[in-house]
Amino acid sequence: MKKALLTYCFLALTAIFAACETRDAQLSPAACLAAAEQLHQTSPDSVKAYEDLLRTTIREAETAKDQMTGARACLLLSAQLQWTDEHEAIALAEQAQEAVKRAENEATTKNVKSADEIAKLSYAIKLTLAGLYEQTGDNTRARSLYNLCLSDSASHQIAVSRLANLSLVEGDAMEALRIAREINMKGTDSTDIEPRFILANCYLQCDSLAQARAIYEDLRRLPNAKTQYIAERHLAEIAIMESDLEGLPVLLDSAFASAEAVFFAALQQKDVYFRATLEQERKAERMAYRQKLSQWMLIGISVVAMMTVAFLIMLSRHRRMMHQQRLQAELRERELMEERLLQQGQKIQLLQHFILEKNEVLRRLREEGDRKKQLSAREWLDVEQLLDSTTSGFVTRLRTRHPEFSEEDIQLCMLTRMKLTNQVIASIYLITVSAVKHRKLKLKKDGFGETDPERPLDDVLLTI
Repeated sequence: MKKALLTYCFLALTAIFAACETRDAQLSPAACLAAAEQLHQTSPDSVKAYEDLLRTTIREAETAKDQMTGARACLLLSAQLQWTDEHEAIALAEQAQEAVKRAENEATTKNVKSADEIAKLSYAIKLTLAGLYEQTGDNTRARSLYNLCLSDSASHQIAVSRLANLSLVEGDAMEALRIAREINMKGTDSTDIEPRFILANCYLQCDSLAQARAIYEDLRRLPNAKTQYIAERHLAEIAIMESDLEGLPVLLDSAFASAEAVFFAALQQKDVYFRATLEQERKAERMAYRQKLSQWMLIGISVVAMMTVAFLIMLSRHRRMMHQQRLQAELRERELMEERLLQQGQKIQLLQHFILEKNEVLRRLREEGDRKKQLSAREWLDVEQLLDSTTSGFVTRLRTRHPEFSEEDIQLCMLTRMKLTNQVIASIYLITVSAVKHRKLKLKKDGFGETDPERPLDDVLLTI
């Protein structure tokens, strides 16, 4: 039983530990990244959830050693944090760059598709990292990376516009305009907005107001409120420079309306972000509370299990000690019984000696011719008292259980209980041995109801 309980406790603890260590199955890095991109596309205001999914993708990609997925996630998160945490954004872009380098080392030369993907991602990382360097004032490193991107057709237009912007920042408007004229103005996609703004700014800085106004008017028609605000603000600036006071109020009103829309959208996004952050903190607190509660439950169950095991061990020791004490008590009782039996044997020997002495008296009396002379009443009383004292009240119990016995029956039982031989009993009663046997048989059958001929009267008397 003890082993079964110990086994049960062990299995219960093992199950609890396994349940505490088991976690929900994680998505693969690629699936997690796809979920983040889908969320950003369908719900752009879910900024916090988007960032959390990207961070999860980075962790899972590092565990799975998926360099390309990890690099993409780092690049997206870097672009997301470029206006809120420049240093982390730079660190993430550099981490993406390192991941791409490892992917290049792992890729085989025969895998053209993999090489093209790596190259495309590498240029995207260079553009992002150069923009971050430009944002932090490290124009030298930014220009170096932009020049590297000029060789890539997909990155060429953005790299040209950024190089032109660097020249504007450094105050060389003519050089900026020279570089910006390489920008392709045929595209109408929103991805071409920044290069077109830079080209328009170059025209504006070089006092080419008509060219700048044409680009700003084109950008003003785009649905994005932020783009409309910037374009209208520059158009208002051009109107002031041209002293066009009639069209200025309309431009200013439109710019203020766009600014309000941008500000309101920013507030909404900020509110969504903080709500998501608060919900995540609450979720983290709940998870921490559950983990702590699980830990305390595990500790409590472990303590209970250890106490149960300790109790079982103590109970086993107590039972073993009680068994030893019982054995010792039985041994002492056996020793006392043997000593008592020894004392009873000695007393019975004394009683037999007493009877034999009386038998010798009877013998002498018979020789003297007094055949009616037996043990006196006083002598029988002495024998009864001595037998009672040596057998814990045998005669008394005999008289109580069998009040119908005559005094001669009681006396025969006393002599038989003292284990006197039939010869001695015959000499006491002055009868033959066969007569003694007959009397014993009659007393056993009629007095005690014992019909087994093999069982002597001595055995029957021992049960009393």
